Amino acid sequence: MTGILGKFYVEHGIQGARVMTRSRQLSAGCRSDDEIDTNIELLIDGLEACAREMKRLVKINRGQSLFEGWPSANDDVLED
Repeated sequence: MTGILGKFYVEHGIQGARVMTRSRQLSAGCRSDDEIDTNIELLIDGLEACAREMKRLVKINRGQSLFEGWPSANDDVLED
């Protein structure tokens, strides 16, 4: 889970990192400007948490291997 609401999560694979939603409805029914602002602010906070997680995963992918003992992109390739 990423974010305080649990509405978003980050997937990471060979194509990179992406944000996914857990549900189709992202906010409750809002009847006032304050409700709208509150709901949107919570969504923004969740997306910012996803952005931090995505950056962390991309940095790991760019700089080092995910598992100890696996070669990273920075390792020299052994030549015969």
